Amino acid sequence: MAAAGGTLADVTQVMIYITDAKHFAAMNEVYKEYFIEPYPNRATVVAGLLVPGMNVEMLVHAHIGAA
Repeated sequence: MAAAGGTLADVTQVMIYITDAKHFAAMNEVYKEYFIEPYPNRATVVAGLLVPGMNVEMLVHAHIGAA
């Protein structure tokens, strides 16, 4: 995002995939370190991930530039 002139403040939607619901609280604490209120639209899904050993995967959409 930095290369395109954006910051985390430009994020509009985050899709989070976790391998187990037990990771939700820890993921949420880290999430709050990077995003501030008003938080982007978000969904969290428990699902299998493609990369072995990965517990969290995020798909992030942002709007950079004029409306």
